Amino acid sequence: MVMVYPRLILLLAGVALVLLILVLHFDPACPSARLVRHSVAGLFALLLWNALPLPQLGVNPLSAWVAGALGLPGMGLLAVLAQLP
Repeated sequence: MVMVYPRLILLLAGVALVLLILVLHFDPACPSARLVRHSVAGLFALLLWNALPLPQLGVNPLSAWVAGALGLPGMGLLAVLAQLP
């Protein structure tokens, strides 16, 4: 038997609506758009890094931004900082 949760359906519809509004007003030249783009790219890079058998890195907004803005050198920097006592 399939259970339909109306609150979950409303939540997903709300998230889709918010994403639609954000996508329609997205300006890639805006500094805040670059910040969001770097942060999302860094988040995916950190999640990929943590899936590999490498030293685990903490995932927070600052480390996601550093990893996204600096790329692989930023990931190395975060790995070195994670090894400090």
